[in-house]
Amino acid sequence: MLKSLKSRRLILKRSITLLLSLLFSYLIFSASRNATSSNKLNSHASERTAVESSAFGWIEKRQRQMESENLIKRLFAFFLPSLSTTPYNERVLLTQLAKNEIAKRDKCRYIFEVLYRIDRNWDNAQTAKFYNVDGIDNTLASLLGERLRSYDYCFLSGELDPTEVFDNSSINPHDLQNRIFPFLKKTNNESKMVMWPVITDLTTGEAVPIPNVDMESSKFNGNFWFNWNRLSKGRGFVLTIAEKDVPLFLKQLKVMEFSKNELPFQIVTTGNELSAESIAKISEVANETKQKVYLIDCSTVLDTEFSKTYISFFQNKWVATLFNTFEEYILLDADVVPFVGSDYFFDSPSYKESGILLFKDRVMENEQTFQYCIEMLSGVEPSGQERRFIGSNLIFDSSLPFSSETSEEASVYYNFFKKLRLHHVDSGLVVVNKLEKLNGLLMSFMLNLDGKLQRCVYGDKEIFWLGQLYAGQDYSINPVDGSIIGPVNEQSGNDNGYTSGNYYICSTQIAHSDSKNKLLWVNGGLKTCKIPNSAEEDFGKEPEYFKSRYEDVSELKRLYDAPLNVEGLIVPDVSVHPWMQIKECSNYMYCAYSTDDIHTNSEPDAGRLITFTEKELRYINDISRTWNAN
Repeated sequence: MLKSLKSRRLILKRSITLLLSLLFSYLIFSASRNATSSNKLNSHASERTAVESSAFGWIEKRQRQMESENLIKRLFAFFLPSLSTTPYNERVLLTQLAKNEIAKRDKCRYIFEVLYRIDRNWDNAQTAKFYNVDGIDNTLASLLGERLRSYDYCFLSGELDPTEVFDNSSINPHDLQNRIFPFLKKTNNESKMVMWPVITDLTTGEAVPIPNVDMESSKFNGNFWFNWNRLSKGRGFVLTIAEKDVPLFLKQLKVMEFSKNELPFQIVTTGNELSAESIAKISEVANETKQKVYLIDCSTVLDTEFSKTYISFFQNKWVATLFNTFEEYILLDADVVPFVGSDYFFDSPSYKESGILLFKDRVMENEQTFQYCIEMLSGVEPSGQERRFIGSNLIFDSSLPFSSETSEEASVYYNFFKKLRLHHVDSGLVVVNKLEKLNGLLMSFMLNLDGKLQRCVYGDKEIFWLGQLYAGQDYSINPVDGSIIGPVNEQSGNDNGYTSGNYYICSTQIAHSDSKNKLLWVNGGLKTCKIPNSAEEDFGKEPEYFKSRYEDVSELKRLYDAPLNVEGLIVPDVSVHPWMQIKECSNYMYCAYSTDDIHTNSEPDAGRLITFTEKELRYINDISRTWNAN
């Protein structure tokens, strides 16, 4: 009888336990489902939900699981004293996170431990491949944005040292850095040398020694970006050039001598761009023009295989933006010609306010990006979970209303994301405070490496502001549209379908001015046509067109090789007269039209012709002759 009673009690207890376990599982499932539904509703109303493999999404689910466990434990503590499946230490962290009482160091360690827990093989190098499957490409881009902002929150802007945060952790800080920034040279705890590029002073031929650092090599390398940034000093010009660009750079040096420039230049390479002959020639002209020029070989800080596979063409510019040693710099293309001194750019109020100054491209309304690109980029924005856990925020956000008329930056954002306009920024000259903008530059580099995003923009141009945007940074864009400079022509009759009385300029150069009509810089050099052998190729491709306009190849060649004759500048009103691309100079020549009579010192409005004083013209054309001198 006693045995039978005990048996029934045991069966009853087991039945209750089973029922409670089922109830426990249901409540966890229900809470998770409700959270998902709630997040989906929130994403439609204001913000997106984290992707499935997001660390922040995983943490939120873990919190809800713990909340369900706590509820059931309080209700049925007598029957199920050890319900929790969450380890005690993690329960403490999750509780502190929920109350926002957690130390930043503990929060950061937990976030990245979760990242490894979700996927032991995660690596941002995956984004450099194009899978041509939206689900994969878009998810990888979303995770990239989340990981880079998390790294910035903790170790760049956050100023924590990963070698200390992950002390006694399962995560190796070197491994984390290698996966976050796959283009960096792989380091480990046994590193004996400080990671540093090879720098040569081309005016003396001498190597610049590695600076003394106040820590062990392993510790320096394990927190490379923070340590690299704090050793950046001074101001200068930065560029990256290939063999074909060397003649242009030599012209640039001569213009800088004419302009009495005193800032140094740094040519940043991945290690294989320039021949010994070109380096010797640059050294010779640098000494002749009394311009200080350094060569920075980054092969010692770049991963060889990754660099060989993925860093080429436009990506080289990001190497230059990151691995120069300046605190502030002006990034230049080799065919850029400044007409104002460097102080003008560094003293610009908009640059001082934001730490990065960009200039607008030609307004080409008929060239567009793709809707699938916009959908992909919406996933790079912070999720609701990321905003809650680390406070990520963007100055423009697809989930929030804004007016495109509040600023030039807002207008550019609107025209790209809403009107799908492709061209916005001319990255031939960018003014940067690297100390303030490093996280945005790193975001830009990784976005420009993305296999899908490369198909959405032209080169590196838009990535400058997109990188700052998705890093949560602000940025400045000069409000004057990209314009044109050269000889001014007055239309007669009804040329090209336009009414008489207008003025036009045709040239290959993009000009940039400020709101006071001051000419700042030109992209495209100051030769009428910078493309070598273009006259011969043009006649060969379009003989009827060119024979009807020019006597022969030699006449066209003389025109192409002549210095650009500057008489005025036109900022076109493209709503009235769009840019017109013509066949000259291998299709690199454009024409722009003014919609009114000549304006001198006019207020900034579209469709105006700007003329210069005799003194200004003399200076501008002296620079043109200097550029074109042998």
